[in-house]
Order: sequence, then C-alpha cells, then structure tokens
Amino acid sequence: MKKFLSIFSVLLIVFISIQPLQATTEVPTLYSEYAYLYDPSTEVEYVNQKADERIYPASMTKVLTVSVSLEKIKDLSEKVTIIKQDFDGLAESGASVAQLNPGEKVTYKDLIYGALLPSGADACNILARTLFGSYQGMVDAMNEKVKELNLSNTHFMNVTGLHHDNHYTTVKEMAFILKDALKNKDFVEAFNTNEYQDSLKKRTWESTLGRARTLKQLDVTPLDGAKSGYTDQAQLTLASTMTVDNKQLILVTAKADGQRTQNHVRDALNLYQYINNNYHKVVVYKKDETIQNFWVLKSFQGIYALKAKEEVSLLVEKDINDDNINIKYHGNIIVNAPIQEQEELGKVIISHNDSTLCEYQINADHTIESQTIAFALHYILLITIPLLLVYKIIKKIKFKH
Repeated sequence: MKKFLSIFSVLLIVFISIQPLQATTEVPTLYSEYAYLYDPSTEVEYVNQKADERIYPASMTKVLTVSVSLEKIKDLSEKVTIIKQDFDGLAESGASVAQLNPGEKVTYKDLIYGALLPSGADACNILARTLFGSYQGMVDAMNEKVKELNLSNTHFMNVTGLHHDNHYTTVKEMAFILKDALKNKDFVEAFNTNEYQDSLKKRTWESTLGRARTLKQLDVTPLDGAKSGYTDQAQLTLASTMTVDNKQLILVTAKADGQRTQNHVRDALNLYQYINNNYHKVVVYKKDETIQNFWVLKSFQGIYALKAKEEVSLLVEKDINDDNINIKYHGNIIVNAPIQEQEELGKVIISHNDSTLCEYQINADHTIESQTIAFALHYILLITIPLLLVYKIIKKIKFKH
C-alpha cells in the first residue's frame, strides 16, 4: 500500500463522508422510497436515496425510546408495577402493544424487550412513567438527545411513533440515532434478539426479523438486528444492522408500501447481498502500526511515532485492494504548541485511481501546552540560525579575497 499518511500521536481521527462511494455495479431497486446505508465507523455512505428528506419514522421511534430509557436504568432486573393509566389512549389510537396487564410486576428488561420486539406502546408508556415521571418527560428527554446528537431535521412528539405531523426525522438522522443507541451493550443485546420470554413466563415476543422469518419464511440471518415501524402515513420503515467482512453497517429505510408484505426486510436483505457480492474490506492501517513521526515546536514534546490505536479499514469494491489505494495527508507535518483539544490540524484523503473514496479530518484529542523555555528557544533558533548562515557566507567571501 502506498502510504503518505502523516499523523501525530495525540491526534483524533474524525471521519467525514463526502459522498456515496461510486459503485460500478448498480444498487438494486428498492421497495422503499427512502434509504440510507453507511459505515458508522468511517461515515462512508454506500446508499443514499433521498436520505435528507423528512420521513415519518413510525415505530422506529422506539429505538430512541429504549436508548434514553437505558441511560436511566441502573438495574434491568428491577421490578415495577403496571397501572391502569399506562394504557390510556392506546386502544383508541390502534397502537401495537406487548399485551401487558395492570397489576403485573415486570422487570425493566421485560419493558425494554417489550418495546423493541413486539413494538409495545404499553411498555413505552410504563418506561416513561417510571423513569421520567411522565409521558411528556420522556418526550422531552428524547428531544434533548436529538439536540445532543446535533440532528437538525428530527423532532419527536411521542414515545411510540404514532403519527403526528410534527413527529419526523430523516433516514440519515435515524441512522445516527441508531449508531448512538448501539453504544449501549444492553441495547445491542435486545436489538439483536429474535425471541424473548418475559420474566413472568406469560408471553413470548418475536422481533421484526423473527416475524419476517415466521410469516414469510425469509432467511434473515444476514441481518444482525432490526426495528420496524408502520403507520398509514409512514408505510413500512426499518432500522437495521448488517455485518459484511467484519464491518458493521447501519441501514435505515422508509415508505415501503404494504403493511404485511415484509418489503422493508426484503430491501435490507437485498442490500446485504449487494454489498456482500461487490465489496470487501481493505485495511488502511493496522492497530499499533507506526504511521510517521510528527514534529511539535515550542514544546519539549520532541518527535513522536504515531501508533494506530485501532485498525482503520474500509469496505470498497472488490477490484480495489491494499496495493492500489493511496492515503495522503493534507496539512502541516510541523505544528506549533500550544495545540488545543479538538483543534483541526489537517485531513487525510483515501483515493483510488484519482477518485476519492473517503476523507477524514485530524483533530487534537488533548491540549499540548507550550513551554516557556521551549518557546524562547524556538525564537532564539529562528534568529540564530539565519545569523550563523549569514556569518558563514561572509566568512567564505572574505576568505576568497
């Protein structure tokens, strides 16, 4: 691999997706009107189909409902008592439920799985009351999370995904919400579970993928996990994950027509097959690989050898390999202290045959202070070295005469 990468050991890599990778093979036609498939570890896009246009998420909303709940839950085995008020309005709105009953004592784990697998609005209401004090309290927490994630085109009006004109997102921003949720191992476990029996041994719930397998005999094993949604306005929506060549991708689709067709799952399976058939992983650099030395002036830091903290890799088309990828750093390889945390220092462009595959910026991950003596020495050298050169030149001239 041709490596021109120059990065200092205190730098933080922040990937920036610049455009979907330009594939020579055509993306399969989808049932869904909106689709976004990307690698959350690099921000590289593989499918972008109206990804920035507003959609109604329907029950994909529950990805965020569960995510904010898990941030509050200290013990998943803790039990709470269900009350009659937890079911207010659910029957009238036609919301899907997990078939919980007033008076039962269930665990928070039951409620998490009840919200995700059968898409239980009753489970969501109980989580809202017991963790946030009220339904509105959870809605407020969800919108606070939206702000925290810097999502400008997302707003929630409820915790279930029932239709409201001001309850919206985009498939791209929903993918970012799922990325954040996947940081929690308890969320990952629930999201990837196809069948769960509650702690009371009364109910067994199937997931989105489990129902697709049962109802339509679809082979859902290529998908890691999924959460679907449906309303008349949203049609079929799906937030899912898939792993190709040890790289996990996030896919969000919306507005596939037909409530019971499982066309949203078919889209996910077709896109998995498309990526699996046409792409493979190439390693940009290995964990602990020394990249290059980087000078920091006005500090006694000296020369540092960058060692990659973890493997960085990309999914690229199969005709691209390690030997024909170029990696080039754009920026100064000599920088002056002080360097502030998160200060942008340059960017790296990964390309193939003069076509950019992706780029990412290099930010300092902590502050490097300048030392007074080093600062003074820097300017002394700046003055002294030219003077010495001038002195040597004058001396040579005098010697010749």
